[in-house]
This record gives sequence, C-alpha cells and structure tokens, in this order.
Amino acid sequence: MKILLLLLFWGLWYVNFSSRTVISPLLPLIEDELAISHALAGSIFTFLSIGYSITLALAGLLSSRIGYKRSIALGFAILATALFCLRYTTTFSSLATVAVFVGIGTGLYLPSALPLLTTIFRGENWGKAISFHETAASLSILSIPLFTALALPFFYWRTFFFVLSAACVIVGMFFWAFSPDPRPQEEKRVRFSQVLRRRDFWIIAILLIFAASSSLGLYNMIPLFLVKEKGIELEMANTIFGFSRIGGFFVTLIAGFLVDRFGVKRILLFSLLATGLSTIGVAVSQTFPLLVTMLILQATFSPGFFPAALVAISKLTTLHERGIFTGATMAIGVAFGLGFTPAILGAVADAWNFQIGVLVLGVLTVLSCVLLRGLGKI
Repeated sequence: MKILLLLLFWGLWYVNFSSRTVISPLLPLIEDELAISHALAGSIFTFLSIGYSITLALAGLLSSRIGYKRSIALGFAILATALFCLRYTTTFSSLATVAVFVGIGTGLYLPSALPLLTTIFRGENWGKAISFHETAASLSILSIPLFTALALPFFYWRTFFFVLSAACVIVGMFFWAFSPDPRPQEEKRVRFSQVLRRRDFWIIAILLIFAASSSLGLYNMIPLFLVKEKGIELEMANTIFGFSRIGGFFVTLIAGFLVDRFGVKRILLFSLLATGLSTIGVAVSQTFPLLVTMLILQATFSPGFFPAALVAISKLTTLHERGIFTGATMAIGVAFGLGFTPAILGAVADAWNFQIGVLVLGVLTVLSCVLLRGLGKI
C-alpha cells in the first residue's frame, strides 16, 4: 500500500511540475507570437512565481486549518482551471495574469505532500522515498521538452495546456479517493514568526535561491538561449534540451540512497558545487560539443540538491512545523530563483548576451556553498 501511495504522489508531482516546465520549451513560440522581448518573455516565469511563492508561503498555514489532503485537492482544482484558461490567452497581459493562477495552484502541493510522505514512511527511509518522489520533477524536466519536440509538428502549442488541465483532473480524483488525511494537532500548531526566527531556516532558503536559479531558473531560458543566441532550430534545441536532462533523473533517484549513506550535508555540498562549476562551464563554452557536454553535466548535477534539501528540512523540523518551514523556504527560493532569474538573464541578454548572466549565476552558486557550515550536523 505504501508503494502505491508513493506512486500516486509521484504522479501528482509530475503533473504539477510539468504545468510549469511546459512553458519553457514553448517560450520561443510564445515570444514570436506575442512579439515580445527576451526580458518580457522571461518575466512570464516571474508572474508564475508570484503566485507560486504566495501559496508556498501560506500553504503551511492553510493545511493546519483545512488539512493536508484538502489543501492539495484545492491546489489541483485551481491548477486545472488555470491551465484550461491559459489555452485561450491572446495577449501578454492575459497570459501573465493566468500564469499567476497557475503558480497559485502548483504552490499548494509540496508543503502538504512532504508531511504526508513523512507520515507514510519511517525516518530511516525518508531519503529513499523523497528522492523517488523527486524523480517526477526530473522526469518532467527530461520528458516535456522531448514530448514538445515530437508533438509540435502535429499539435498547436496551446493544446499542451488543455492536456495538462485534463491530467490535473484525473490525478486529483485518484488522490482524493486513496490518499490518507492526517491532521496537524490544534495544540501543536506552530506560529509563522517562530520559523522565521530560526537561522537554519534562512540558510536553507538562501541555498534554495541559488539551487533554483541554477536549475529551473536557467532551465526556463535554455531553449531561448539555444534558439536566439546559438541559432539552433527549435526542434533540435528542444531535443538537445530534453536529452541533456537524462542524467538528472538518475541522480535524483540515487540522491536519497546517498543521503541515507553519507549524510545530508555532504550531498548538499557536492550538488551545489558541481552545479555551480558546470553552470560556469555552460557560460564559457565556445564550441557546440563542449556546450552540449556542459549542459548535460549541469542538468545532471543540479536536481540532486532538492531531495537532499527536503530530507534536511524533514530532519530539522517536527511534523507540526514541517509544512510551514517547507512552504516558506521554498517560497523564498522560488520567488528569487525562479521568479527573478529568467527575467534577469533575459535582460542581460538584451543588453549584452546570455553568457554573461549565466557566468555570474555559476560563480554565485559556488560561493553559496560556504553557508552550509551554519547547518551543523544533520
């Protein structure tokens, strides 16, 4: 039964994550159809992250009142509706507005899913369970660009939003039928201000900023970088983009075993350092084969941070504060890492080129490793 529940949550996370990652491989088409600049195209993710960050921050408080199960179900209802509406947007302003609601719907999931998963599995298996759950995000990053490259010759790009909307309805119904529904105890509810006063909260939040920037923030602009700056055809760019993500799927899967074997802190250090160095490699690559190699390495190492970070959060918190801690740290990471990074990279590309922005991002990610010293033993 536990395995079936884990598979159910995996499906929820895949559909949830794909609702955000699908925009990236479609971004060159969106930019051309709406006749907008690189910076404005990148700002779509800013609007998405606004909604995502708001609900991430509030999800822990909401779940303490209506329960984890109802919070996730509400999120998927909002997400399904927003994706359906996204198909019919015809201007940048309408697309940006609906993107906020896509973010609102997706943001309610993880702060409630993590407490549910950690109640289903024992502590010694958290690393394995959480890392398997996170492979849904890695598979989404891998499969969505490939699926887009294969399907675009046959389907109008807006159709993708309708398909994902239907998928949200289907997985949401299965979740409502089969998921357990543990509730936080009223007398043990944690105040938001208590969490904000913790030093480890801010360390995790800052690390998540750089991890999200180097992972999803950069991910969202890579197709635009390959098509507009490197002159690669869209189908070829999305094919390269998709295949470069294969290693990340397996790294995410084994990250939980490595965390249980070597400890959370070592895996966080290795993943951040490798991600930062490979991001620098993407920026300085002058030949096509070297660029593809760096993209593969960067996409392989960057996803390993997130399952390790979720295990770290689980070890640093009790069940009653886990939702608030997870939601608030992820909100900060998403707001800056996913919300501002694509827009900043786009603005730098408009003024100079993508490579300068990517280089600075890689250097800052490497430097962020110093903050791990403040986490103590976990």
